[in-house]
Amino acid sequence: MTDLHVNEVANVARIFINLGADEAQAKVMAAQLLKRAEQIAEERGISKVEATETLLKQVIEARQGS
Repeated sequence: MTDLHVNEVANVARIFINLGADEAQAKVMAAQLLKRAEQIAEERGISKVEATETLLKQVIEARQGS
């Protein structure tokens, strides 16, 4: 993994930790979310940032029971 990817995973993992996941679980979920964001970005012709934001919003809304 590149340093950038490691940083992305760590940053997203912090969000999952704040939502109650343990560190190991958070890292796995973050890596999966970022991989899916890359796929969505390619499929829809949007930026990876936009795809990541959309997925994170969905996770947070689901966690809050919205």
